[in-house]
Amino acid sequence: MPRRKKLWLSLPVCALSLCLSIFLCKSLPLFAGTYLNSAHGNTSYGVNRSATATIGYTQGHCGHCHEQHGSIDGEEPNPAGGSASKYAIFADNFTSQTEGFCYYCHKGAGSVQVSFDRTNYSYSYWFGGNTTLATPNNIYDTFNPVSGSSHNLQDVLDFVKTKWPDTFGNESNPCNACHNPHLAKRCGPIVRPTDRNNIWGDESGEKMSDYATAHGGQYHAPYRYNTTSTYEPDGSSTTDGSNLPDYVTFCSDCHNATNDIYSTTLGRNLKKVDFGQTQRTCYLPGDYHGSITRCFGVDGNTTDQGCGCAEPGCSNWGSLKDPYHAANYINFILCCTDCHEPHGSPSPYLLRKSVNGVTVASWSAPHSRSLCLACHNHNSHCGGTGSCLNCHYHTAYVRCWACTWCVGAGGVHGHSF
Repeated sequence: MPRRKKLWLSLPVCALSLCLSIFLCKSLPLFAGTYLNSAHGNTSYGVNRSATATIGYTQGHCGHCHEQHGSIDGEEPNPAGGSASKYAIFADNFTSQTEGFCYYCHKGAGSVQVSFDRTNYSYSYWFGGNTTLATPNNIYDTFNPVSGSSHNLQDVLDFVKTKWPDTFGNESNPCNACHNPHLAKRCGPIVRPTDRNNIWGDESGEKMSDYATAHGGQYHAPYRYNTTSTYEPDGSSTTDGSNLPDYVTFCSDCHNATNDIYSTTLGRNLKKVDFGQTQRTCYLPGDYHGSITRCFGVDGNTTDQGCGCAEPGCSNWGSLKDPYHAANYINFILCCTDCHEPHGSPSPYLLRKSVNGVTVASWSAPHSRSLCLACHNHNSHCGGTGSCLNCHYHTAYVRCWACTWCVGAGGVHGHSF
């Protein structure tokens, strides 16, 4: 075929391709979103990889993460992993618990960004106010504690790509299940895996006060570290959770009453969590830290709303400490972050080292009691002095496991704390 004819025939194809590209670009949402408003895109404290900053890339520049062309400053580095990245990033997106793209900056020694405007301390440090907890001080160490626990990133990826295959795949980074790097802000770092293009917790209806009200209870913030006058998460006098993202709804996208989530660390599925269950009925999952109204008063005695407990010694089983004792709400609904670190912890089950204004003692002995005693007094009952978690855990409802007197069932059964 003559070359001129081939050229003319190719023009409609090119035009069609261009129109299709424009159509697709207009019909699909921009993945980057409002990047310049994000923590990574901020021109004062955003990303600033040393190698690219040295050759003139401005702070927050996309090129610190994405190498959109084949060369930088006249050099053409070999693609990491042997081929071009799907997202044009400068390293493999995710390999293992110790190898992932986010770690290239968010780690201590060896970070490709020398300085940060804000250090990635734990939740207990920033929002619990315990600045004595100076380690871990980066995300890599948080996910790879010498001892303790952390979210297993491969397990996270396996779960989300199975649960939401249209959103996540083998090439995804598990950090993206909870964070959108193009949207995340200091004051709003999370997105739900079911809604990755909107920050969660920054608007009315997305606060812990909203969740508690909608589920028949009230939220009360724990004390900030070493005070009895200021509260988490911001050290103010606000206690109703109107300044705290609704982490229960956020975490429940994965950790709920129906999802089976396998833990490689534990070698079994995680205990299910049902914070929305309101029925105090035997063999129904639920949680007294959630929507189920407690059986006992704040002094640990059976209340009018109790379970008709008549067993010997069924009183004064464990009173609450302030600020909960003083508040004396009918039903306290807690936030997940009141007890758990989001990434990892020196303690098992991602439990915090600092709770309700106090530092939790070493986990080696006497085990979890130190954590629970931050909010509860431990009076004598059948549990003795062992680890509270031997009996009390999410959705436990075996005999003597959870302190609910179920008359109809003829024994002591119930739900977990």
